[in-house]
Amino acid sequence: MIKEAEKFAGTVIYNLLMAVDSLYNDIDADQKIWKAKSPMQCPDGCGSCCVHFEPEVYEAEALYLAAWMMENQTERADRIAEADSDASIGGDGCVLFDPESPYHCTVYDGRCLICRLFGFSGDHGKDGCIRWKPCRYMAPSAVAGNAANGITGTPINGTDMVQDVQTGHQYGQEEMMRLFGTVPPYMGAASSSLLALNPDDTHPRPLRIALPAAIKKLKMLLRFITPPEPDCPSPCPLSA
Repeated sequence: MIKEAEKFAGTVIYNLLMAVDSLYNDIDADQKIWKAKSPMQCPDGCGSCCVHFEPEVYEAEALYLAAWMMENQTERADRIAEADSDASIGGDGCVLFDPESPYHCTVYDGRCLICRLFGFSGDHGKDGCIRWKPCRYMAPSAVAGNAANGITGTPINGTDMVQDVQTGHQYGQEEMMRLFGTVPPYMGAASSSLLALNPDDTHPRPLRIALPAAIKKLKMLLRFITPPEPDCPSPCPLSA
């Protein structure tokens, strides 16, 4: 995100973008550990969790995505900002989802918080411990590692991890530690960290509304902080 944010250097927006980037990097690092231990993986080219789903996002997320699009998908960002209404930038579901692409998400590196957390994070139960329920589209993969130093196919405490994992089953913290040797990132902590970046932003909005507003805000900021073009004298003197 440094490249996308550097044009806003010296502004509050720059600090916000870098803070969101740091949060996202922390999530990626935690999920990397979890994915290496858990055998549950998303099927290649799935994208089913995005069909008919539109994330509601806070301004910090929308600004991060807007900055990424303005740098990497400039013309598309311009079109979204100029759209007359939310209906004109997409139909049902996420406006950035492409059903024809094998990757589906067209803004993967700039995607919002819930898109990063879904499937590979847990929440807290009434006992205060982390719990996790695999997405119904996930399936156990014999290729994944486990808690035995990441060695594929090694049973933990006599348990065949791959055989013992079930889609649709909710796992408690103790069970995950026994099977996987670790737990997924806590969704609530990530959400709280995001909200702490801008405590006044307490009302998330649908992406199709939040994104155009964020792009317009960044464009306006650039107009204020970008030095004007110098007045160049005419190469030829004006005739009397």
